[in-house]
Amino acid sequence: GDVYKRQEYMGVVDSVFEFEKNRDEPLRYNRDLVVTTIQAMKRIQEIKERREKAFWDNRMKVAKEKNIKILSHELQRNVDLISEPQVKEQILNKKKEKQEKEEMERHKAMAVEGKTKKNTANKAVSYTHLTLPTIYSVQISVVAVSLKKK
Repeated sequence: GDVYKRQEYMGVVDSVFEFEKNRDEPLRYNRDLVVTTIQAMKRIQEIKERREKAFWDNRMKVAKEKNIKILSHELQRNVDLISEPQVKEQILNKKKEKQEKEEMERHKAMAVEGKTKKNTANKAVSYTHLTLPTIYSVQISVVAVSLKKK
């Protein structure tokens, strides 16, 4: 009773559970009942196998997409190792499209950032509200940016 209520609450009411719920009741031998029980057991096994296969297929679909993404990224990183010219050209085109897309996103971000910085660009920056470790990290990042420009 308790298990059935919990399954019903969780939305998992199923004929398989109904069948298993009645398995511990002692019954008088009935040949027809034995035959139908064995047939039902076979049918239940078929249903379980079908559900397991569907679950496995759904998991593998996600894994396959992830694997394709990883392989594509690996091919783009090591495009110089590919000897087939058509494949190499196709991967280079994808890599170029990806770089253009990233650059467009970067330009959009810089444009948005530039709009917000234009208002504060001429104002002096005050570090009085910052703690010492924050000031050091700001100085380190400024030094790192200046080294990158050289």
